Amino acid sequence: MTPALSALADNTPACVEKVSAYVAELDQLFSRKIPWYLPDEIGPYDELQRKYFPFGDCDGDPILIEATKSRFFQGIGYNPAGKTYSVKFSNTVVETGFSYDARKRKVEGRGAGGVRDSFFNP
Repeated sequence: MTPALSALADNTPACVEKVSAYVAELDQLFSRKIPWYLPDEIGPYDELQRKYFPFGDCDGDPILIEATKSRFFQGIGYNPAGKTYSVKFSNTVVETGFSYDARKRKVEGRGAGGVRDSFFNP
């Protein structure tokens, strides 16, 4: 009998790679693309969400830790009733992120939107 090499789900390393690539691309987009008032300028953020999400069979802690490496990381919320985590990123004009469902072990993107209390989006 050989000991288990890891207690992580089979796809967890791939999930971490995906979140890492998403964070790197999102940071670049947030750094150079500020949509001002035009709702159609949110498109590149939504395209990024569609490119990376959804995916599954992931352990939560490694992907949540990877998300915190973004310069635009704003926080992680937790809903104990649904056992879901909500990860938020923002450049003060646009807000986006993803959610992790611990029961389903699935990561899903959240749509981008303007930040209401910003100077640019009153």
